[in-house]
Amino acid sequence: MIGRIRIRWIFTIIFAVLSLCASVHAAEIQAVVDRTQIGPGESLELTVSVKGGEGTVDISPIRDFKVLSGGTSTSVQIINGRMSRQVDYTYSLIPLKEGRLVIPPLTVMIDNTPQKTAEIVVTVTPKTREKTGSEDVFAEGKVSNSSPYEGEPILYTFKLFNAVQITNARLQKPEFSGFTAKEVENSRKTYRTVMNGREYNVTDLTILLVPLGAGPKTIDPGILECDVVRRQNTRRSPFGMPDDPFFGQGIMEPRVIRTEPLSITVKPLPPFNAKGQFSGLVGTYQIKLEVDKTTLNVGESATLSVTVSGTGNIMDAASPEIAIPDAFKCYKDEPQENIQPGVNGYTGQKVFRTALVPLKEGQFTLEPIAFNFFDVSSGQYQTRLTAPVTITVHPSREKGKLEVYSPPAAEDKPLKKNVEFTGRDILPLKEEMNSLETQKAMTTAWFWAFLLAPAMLCMGIKAYLTLTAKKDDPSSLMAQRADQALKDACKPDISAEVFLTCLSRSLISILLAKAGVRGESLTYVEADTILKSGGFSQETANSVTHLLERIDSARFSGREMDLISRETLLSETRELVRMISR
Repeated sequence: MIGRIRIRWIFTIIFAVLSLCASVHAAEIQAVVDRTQIGPGESLELTVSVKGGEGTVDISPIRDFKVLSGGTSTSVQIINGRMSRQVDYTYSLIPLKEGRLVIPPLTVMIDNTPQKTAEIVVTVTPKTREKTGSEDVFAEGKVSNSSPYEGEPILYTFKLFNAVQITNARLQKPEFSGFTAKEVENSRKTYRTVMNGREYNVTDLTILLVPLGAGPKTIDPGILECDVVRRQNTRRSPFGMPDDPFFGQGIMEPRVIRTEPLSITVKPLPPFNAKGQFSGLVGTYQIKLEVDKTTLNVGESATLSVTVSGTGNIMDAASPEIAIPDAFKCYKDEPQENIQPGVNGYTGQKVFRTALVPLKEGQFTLEPIAFNFFDVSSGQYQTRLTAPVTITVHPSREKGKLEVYSPPAAEDKPLKKNVEFTGRDILPLKEEMNSLETQKAMTTAWFWAFLLAPAMLCMGIKAYLTLTAKKDDPSSLMAQRADQALKDACKPDISAEVFLTCLSRSLISILLAKAGVRGESLTYVEADTILKSGGFSQETANSVTHLLERIDSARFSGREMDLISRETLLSETRELVRMISR
């Protein structure tokens, strides 16, 4: 009887194990979303279910959505003696554009066997063009001039409106294809405004653009990812008051805010028919010609300075043509510039200096310089003329004397004289044999030491110069910039904005050093690509991009940072910089 019971239990266990194995090998996968139609900035939930086992989900094919991992849950059921196990992988998807978006088939690896889910189509409804004041968070992109001339600077302004609290803000700037882009320093400002009776916090970011060519151009949407803080009041206050915000709990609702694409029509410059050459500058300019000395002697030098100042694309100014007489030797110097981007465009001046050395005396006149530029205010070409400059050159103060050497005549013979003793030297010579002394011979060690000392000294100097020489390759320069940015971030008296800027510059610089190129900025996708191509793991790439997102979020949210938050970000940045630079 006991033997029968044991045999029955053995068969039961074997049947359960076989059933479990069969269920594992017969694993099924399914991908579902909670809704297939959403509005811009809203999110949906994607669930990938694996029945009868567990696996690894590859979400990299998803391109039209921002993917946020929501975790994993496992459930086990026993029905009619059969056990089934299901693992659910949950993700939050935020659309990156409007229209018909596709979640492509996803690959799930189960026991080294790939299986694919079905394709899912999601419709993102167009965004309402007119703001009614009912939206909690929205953004706008505007330009100061939608039809500029080629080379005329314009301003692009990103405006963020939020009537509720937001956090973890991360701004992805447009690519600005067909423009040069430069963020205007100290242009970021925050203020309040009222729209249709509702008060909003407004954050402005201004970027200076210069179109590179004529024709229609499009500025892509700016994308801001953030979390909207929603309050939920789950309990009453100690005083019995319901809906007390102090005792409420906050829920983070992810949002993606997009601006509308902007169409720009860049007008070509009209044909240039004036005399001289067109400088290529567009804007408003002045030119000035100066010489530090108008009277000098032959062989002396004077400095000729041509200053171009104004507002526009002045950074493209080249040295104007100057008609300098042949009586002068010219030596051009590197141009000096003081140009700043501002709300009115690029403003400043460029100074071109030339050293003049006269070769002969006389009076010489430098003809006026005709400087041609295109004035956007009048829509016509303008010419500015400098005043003529007269330079008087006097003869050289030092008269050169020519000395002619003639060999002696053939008949002249050198005069021979007998050797005579004319006197003793100040230090007398040793004239007697007994005054000579035998010197002690130098040892072999000292001989080789004195012989090799100059060579060793030269080698030491060369090694020192090699180690201390400033490296100018892109990787070394960007690595030095990353170290300097970390040092600047450690300064105790800097503001939160400068601190975050230093951290961002350090991470971006070390990534560019790894890529071997120079630059100022990187997108998250470019950072991920650089790290993967450099042999780093996906986990390291995710850590770096996540840290960049957190730093950008803190920069654009405008919140104050406490000491603990600063130390945490600084420590994580320092550790990742060290890891990447190895």
